[in-house]
Amino acid sequence: MTASKVLEGKVALVTGASSGMGRATTALLASHGANIVCCDLNPKPNPKGFEKDLHLTTVEVVEQLGQKAIFCQVDISNLKQVEEAFTKAVETFGRLDINVNCAGFWAPFGPFGEETDELWQKMVAINTLGTSKCMRLAVKQFMKQEVDEALGSRGRIVNVSSCAGHFSFPGEVAYSATKAAVNHMTRAAATDHAKDYININVVAPGVVHTGMARGNIEDKDISALMKKSTPWPRLGTTQDIAESIVFLCLPGSQWITGQLLAVDGGMTLGVPYPT
Repeated sequence: MTASKVLEGKVALVTGASSGMGRATTALLASHGANIVCCDLNPKPNPKGFEKDLHLTTVEVVEQLGQKAIFCQVDISNLKQVEEAFTKAVETFGRLDINVNCAGFWAPFGPFGEETDELWQKMVAINTLGTSKCMRLAVKQFMKQEVDEALGSRGRIVNVSSCAGHFSFPGEVAYSATKAAVNHMTRAAATDHAKDYININVVAPGVVHTGMARGNIEDKDISALMKKSTPWPRLGTTQDIAESIVFLCLPGSQWITGQLLAVDGGMTLGVPYPT
């Protein structure tokens, strides 16, 4: 086994796999030898995305990397669909080693007083309850498996929240609250299952070039604010986030659990040096 194939024979279920951070993470996991269960609303990538291979589905990307992949149509607010995806993963590959939860919902900025009940219900259903369901199903499957000597664990869960979950940013209270819930859910679940050799961590991205964020990135005023708020001299890429997520899935991170890794160019450090 070469260093580049340290996940050979492992199986990863990734939500939000068709586009953005989920797609980049899926490809990187596959490059390390993992087989993938790609979960998303649609197998095709977001046409607004910044990927250079938008003509390919994520399954096709994985297959080009020499690994196996299946697609499961999943709205993670539909808990039955989530259950079916985890069942299909085990039926297809016989096990599950990694669960990465990238699927999420974000809405354009707006004042807190104007946020609706419907917005809050959708945010909670997807960002918090959907992520929780994936985590619990992953834990249940991991508990059926022995500790993997290569990984040093029964399984890995990596959630994706947002810097908005631990840093106040105007105009996105519902989003921030649901991502803060993901952060603390990660820490609490990691405490429960550390004794079971299950690693549960969370990556909190800053401003990243994705199809979902394209509207903000192309808005001169919002983009200027985001760049001004980020000490590092550029905004993020999906590869920045994927590299961090996959690190938390590799053997070298087996003694890391319950941690929030901010990958945000320093946005959450405080006020950047004036330019």
